[in-house]
Amino acid sequence: MASPPSPKDKILSNGLKNTKITSMSPEKEQNNIGEIAIEASEIVSRLEQIAEGVPIPESAYSQPTVFLGLDRKSVEEIMDIIYGLMSVDEDGEPLQFPSLDVVTKLVIVCHSLAAYCGGLERGILQKLSTRFTTDTTRWISHLCGFLDSSTFYHEDQLEGLVRVTKMMLHYKYPRYLEDGALALTNSLPMIYSSVSSPLGVVQHLCRQLGLPLACVRPVPVNTLFGSQYTMDVAALQKLLQEDVATGKTPLIVMAEAGTFITGHVDNISRIQELCKAHDIWLHLRGHSLATFFLPNLSNKSNQMQPIADSYTLTFGSWFGIPGIPMVTLYRVKDSPVTNRTKQVGANRESTLPLLAGLNTDHQGRRIISLPLWACLQRLGQEGVQSKIRDNFIASENLWMALNVFRNIRILSPRPGGEAGNYTISELLTRPTSIPVLLESTATCVVFQFTPDWTEGEMFTKVPPYYDKLNSWLGQILHQDAPQIPLEICELENIGVVLRFCPFENSTGKQPTTEEIGSFIQCLEQQLVILKATIQHKETFIHLVEQSPVLNIVELPEWAGLGGVRYAPEGWEQLLTDQAKNELNNLNIALVEALRTTDSAFSLGEGADGLMCIRFGMLTPQSDVEDLLNLVIKVGQSVEENSRVLDSMAEIVKKGIETATLDLQKENEELLWQDGILRHVPVVGTFVNWWSPKPKETGVKGRSLNLTQGVVESTENIYKYHMQIQTGTTPQGSKSPPTPLIQTSVGGHSRSSSHASHTSSQGAANNQQGEEPAEKSAQNSTLDKSGQNKLVNSIVNNAVSNVKETDK
Repeated sequence: MASPPSPKDKILSNGLKNTKITSMSPEKEQNNIGEIAIEASEIVSRLEQIAEGVPIPESAYSQPTVFLGLDRKSVEEIMDIIYGLMSVDEDGEPLQFPSLDVVTKLVIVCHSLAAYCGGLERGILQKLSTRFTTDTTRWISHLCGFLDSSTFYHEDQLEGLVRVTKMMLHYKYPRYLEDGALALTNSLPMIYSSVSSPLGVVQHLCRQLGLPLACVRPVPVNTLFGSQYTMDVAALQKLLQEDVATGKTPLIVMAEAGTFITGHVDNISRIQELCKAHDIWLHLRGHSLATFFLPNLSNKSNQMQPIADSYTLTFGSWFGIPGIPMVTLYRVKDSPVTNRTKQVGANRESTLPLLAGLNTDHQGRRIISLPLWACLQRLGQEGVQSKIRDNFIASENLWMALNVFRNIRILSPRPGGEAGNYTISELLTRPTSIPVLLESTATCVVFQFTPDWTEGEMFTKVPPYYDKLNSWLGQILHQDAPQIPLEICELENIGVVLRFCPFENSTGKQPTTEEIGSFIQCLEQQLVILKATIQHKETFIHLVEQSPVLNIVELPEWAGLGGVRYAPEGWEQLLTDQAKNELNNLNIALVEALRTTDSAFSLGEGADGLMCIRFGMLTPQSDVEDLLNLVIKVGQSVEENSRVLDSMAEIVKKGIETATLDLQKENEELLWQDGILRHVPVVGTFVNWWSPKPKETGVKGRSLNLTQGVVESTENIYKYHMQIQTGTTPQGSKSPPTPLIQTSVGGHSRSSSHASHTSSQGAANNQQGEEPAEKSAQNSTLDKSGQNKLVNSIVNNAVSNVKETDK
């Protein structure tokens, strides 16, 4: 008699149907869910406290990450470590966390609940996944008016496009499931994308599907009619005809409902006609797809006619809520069977989404649609429409405010169509078709500072200097007017531009009318500075070219007036390595002296590696000639000071060498005068007792007289217990005797000769009763403390040089 089956055998025999081994009461399960929600809310609240400046324990910043510790850590310690990692950047600077609203907190809690549900029994998990996914799909289809559609939820933005393309491969190649890539050998599949679209999209698509890049057909943009950022429909039609004639298989066309940077919309109606004529799948992406959810469309009772076969919807970016999955809304393919009563089982077209993985996997261990389900529940239909309407209104208000400036060129489409006949509020009060809405709304504002231009002129690339100015303008506006989040972008045929996109605002809060007004006020102030800098630049270059000691330095990344290098006459022919170092030191000292007068000066480095003086932005009241004269005047003063210090360093160095040689020579002479017997260990003591040394014998010390450049013996210092310089005794008093030994320091360099000549002229002037040396020293650029520091550094450098010479 067979034994009864074990619980494990029952589970295996039932296949996907699970048998409960342990059960949990509804009250206990409800308590667990409540605890998870509370703990997740506490974590979010702690992050908000960190953003407000609540201190974190120091132990959170110094946790080892190489090896796992042996001791277990508490939950509080682990959370402190996470808080410490999140609160600072790589350089240790504190980070600013955005404020979280109620919906964002709910989404974060739902992620914790989704992870908890992954541990439930498979039957319960499948029931929950089916419920959340079905509800969310039905709500999205109702909001946008596309009832005969299905959805695919994913976290990677391009995953939906990959699955749709894979479905078309199964549709166009019936043997693709069995033969794989061999089914594509006779007819290569073709993917059509605009040249203005990011290249990484088609590369990712081919990489995921194992297709060669030869399958990608780049479609040119318009050059004569329409926007120069949208797809040329005539060129697309020509490419389709060529591919069909050569035996290739057109697969999918990727059109833009809001291009990547500028926000232009392709001619969707004509592209759809071509796709229907050639049986090609049309996929749309872009922020302009948010017009599907505006009130004038979603309030219609009849089903809307779809303008494409699939769409990528980024609700998280539109709402400003992180953690919401992407949605790919796609049309369910029609069955070619006309007499459905004769159909047995499922037709092939209905299984294509399953083959491509577009059907949501309810057997998986994750409920990816739960955060979006909860978000839509919390916002409601009015909340969804309000957020999207506010995004369009923010773009419209900023576009209108910028359109009054002559030097601001707007590259994004005009709200209300090409003529600007409608506002977003007027469009929402009347029934409007989807193509008209796509052409009449603006999802972003892209602009740049340019020379004077007329409206309707073809967009061309600005001069390279204007790219630097636009980068500077974007940084200043980001710092002084952060209420309008700007992004600095670069277009290949235009240059650097500034972009505001409310559909990518992470905070979810759009600027008010007052905030836009203050932003425009700040922009006006910066435009005055930009125009003044451009006007002064020509004068600046002309004056620098006429100066014998200033040279223009090209600074590729500098947006200010420009860069100059102070170089004394004749230095261009003597640019050895040592001369370059001296020239760099001279310009560094010059910038330090200039910054005490005006902070607009800064230190820069040219392409040749030499230092230079950078001039910043100027105002209309600035005088370029006065600024350059200030540079020349301060440069000459720094140059003179550096020559005096060089001569002092040379004198100290020579003085130490001379003193060393004198002491060595005097030691040798003393040795011969005393006799060798005095220096023999035992005999020397007896000789010194028998014949003592004279008191005045011994080696004299040496002192360096910086004024006269002479090394003197030190007997007067020990005799009078003070340093007495020649010429400083009062009249009528007895002058000290001249030192027994005086050795002149010779062999000066060019700079020391110049200093000696200057000092001799000063001594002559003092004898003639002119300005004394003390008064001229007071007029020196360096104060007493600065001179003492420099003299000490000179002496130390000279001593080290002497030591190196001895070695």
